[in-house]
Amino acid sequence: MHDYLTVADLLAMPHLGLELRAGSGGVGASVLWTHTSELEDPGPWMEGGELLIVNGFGIPADAEGQVTYVAQLAQHRLAGLAVSVKAPELTAELLEEADRLDFPVLRVPRQVPFIEISHLVANASVQTTRGRLSRHLRVFETLRYRTSVESNVVEIYSELEDVSGYRLALISPAGLPLLPDWPWVPDGLELEQADLAGGLQVIPGGYILPLVVGNRVTAYLVGMEHLAAKPGGLATLQHVGTLAALDAVDDQRRREALHRQGSALLSSALDGDLAPEELTDRFTVAGLDPAAGIRLLACGIPDDDGGEIMIRDWLSDRGHPHLLRDQGVLFVAVRAEEVDLGAIVGDLGIHVGASQPFHRVEELSRMQRQSLWSLNLARESSDGAVVLAEEQFGIGRWLNPDIEMMRHLADGVLNPIIAHDADHGTELLRTLAVYFQNQGRLRQAAAQLFVHEHTLSYRIKKIEQLTGRQLKNYRDAFELWLAVESRFLINEK
Repeated sequence: MHDYLTVADLLAMPHLGLELRAGSGGVGASVLWTHTSELEDPGPWMEGGELLIVNGFGIPADAEGQVTYVAQLAQHRLAGLAVSVKAPELTAELLEEADRLDFPVLRVPRQVPFIEISHLVANASVQTTRGRLSRHLRVFETLRYRTSVESNVVEIYSELEDVSGYRLALISPAGLPLLPDWPWVPDGLELEQADLAGGLQVIPGGYILPLVVGNRVTAYLVGMEHLAAKPGGLATLQHVGTLAALDAVDDQRRREALHRQGSALLSSALDGDLAPEELTDRFTVAGLDPAAGIRLLACGIPDDDGGEIMIRDWLSDRGHPHLLRDQGVLFVAVRAEEVDLGAIVGDLGIHVGASQPFHRVEELSRMQRQSLWSLNLARESSDGAVVLAEEQFGIGRWLNPDIEMMRHLADGVLNPIIAHDADHGTELLRTLAVYFQNQGRLRQAAAQLFVHEHTLSYRIKKIEQLTGRQLKNYRDAFELWLAVESRFLINEK
């Protein structure tokens, strides 16, 4: 004998007088509990197996809304829907969808209080409830494995699978295993962008739970039903997620440590603090063998605190060794042929300038100027874009190597503007750079600077006055543009 009722059992009780309106194919479903909610989508707040009993305030009046309503309930694996006679008229479309999904829809007579149905289900489900509580306690008992000297990932997650009744996967946002020792990932898994407020994703045969570290989703726990075990329900899986979040925290700590080491190494390399032989050895240990080819990327990021972590995690999630340093612009050393730069631009919406591939660490300073030059060209696009240095055949090819000539040109032309900005707190140098980025189009440049066109025109006149050059004169405009580009190439802003 079962310790729980089915929908068919409830329908067979004459004193309840329940009427089956649709979904006859699902009446064998177990009713583990009852729940009342007038939300338009109560599914995320339940764990599966409940009979939802409603007055119908949350049921939309239109056919399309009703179809969506019942489909969401079925997706969250509820046992069925019991509707008061006070509810809006159930449309033929809702009933047809319920039949298609084998999702029972019941009509509750006016004279039957909801509490009577709940008492019947609760009394029949006492043993089941105890079993579920036992599962939850056993999940948290696995904490002792984590504190054990002999603990290991396989032991912990095998125990959690046994307790929860789900096949478990812990994955990065890129869909790759987060823990090398627990590598299973379900076939054909598709992740949706997680919502920090909840983010539960119901998929055929299971659930995906986002794991939050700090203020962002850093990993996902996947629980898939399988024939060898009876699943413990969403609440059990959420308890497993609480433990899995500890591994997500550990993973972020590991990434932070590697990031600090990589930043220090790249800083030493760009500053020329290490001998080439030692630098080559340390790059190789970090997973970047110069003999195989390296690119240096200059990445433009939004003005927020998350840009550096965003790029770091994108590369880490996909298993790409890298060194990253924040110097106003993010410089990232990566394997030359392995990172899909188009994908990083498309996923993150950033601008990227890439040096040509190089094989000698002594070339890093020159590659830094190449990547900056390429980034400046990429920024001419309003959307994210990537520019490769080897595909450019313009002035940068002969200007790039001569850093002293570039510094002399930039200082000689731009010093009056730089001095005025320092003395008066103005942004004339940035204004000139944005003006050139927008090909001299005042409206677009003013919009990017968040100023009125009249303000921009006034700034242009001030620049002309300070430099003694006229932007309508091609020779003068070219000299100013070359000075701005040279300053950018030598990374002096």
